[in-house]
Amino acid sequence: MNIQEIQTIANQLTLTLDSPQSVKLQVKQINLAQKQLRAIKKEVNAQIGQINQEASQAYSDSVVSVGLDLFGKNKWAGRVRAETRRMIERNKKDASQPYMELKDYIDQLILEGDKLKLRAEQYLLSGE
Repeated sequence: MNIQEIQTIANQLTLTLDSPQSVKLQVKQINLAQKQLRAIKKEVNAQIGQINQEASQAYSDSVVSVGLDLFGKNKWAGRVRAETRRMIERNKKDASQPYMELKDYIDQLILEGDKLKLRAEQYLLSGE
């Protein structure tokens, strides 16, 4: 899965209103492109899930936090744990950001395909 593959599929999202037979074939091509985009989006979601899972597994009490708890410094231990959680959340967000942008781009392409199919349907209805 890469951006070139997505761009190739995006180039298939075209519609020329020339003849009913041609338009019907183009709608089938748009449907196929949308299925491919949805499959890629599932892969992207799996990557995001992997990032989230790794981030949640990375959280554990630091040695410093446990040491502070043992010596009765609960307030400081809590601060250390909170800062660790914030750091992990920032890292998770930074790691998943490119995937989120890719997901948004795929959603835009799927929406564009839906708009093209609506135009095709209007053309076919007006021609009958």
